[in-house]
Amino acid sequence: MSTCCNCGNNDPDLYYYWDAPLEEDYDWRDNFPLVDCFCEICFDIANSEGKIKWIDDEDPFKRDSN
Repeated sequence: MSTCCNCGNNDPDLYYYWDAPLEEDYDWRDNFPLVDCFCEICFDIANSEGKIKWIDDEDPFKRDSN
């Protein structure tokens, strides 16, 4: 079971995002250097505050669906 390193949430119904050592399209290490795992709630909050860096600066949650 995963546990969010930011808030301690370990709800099995939530999605969990992992950073290092995985290669992902996002990076939060500048703002959260000690966080290896975010629950979807903390990830969404950090992303809405601009604290998640995206590869090629392309946040998939902000793409237009035209």
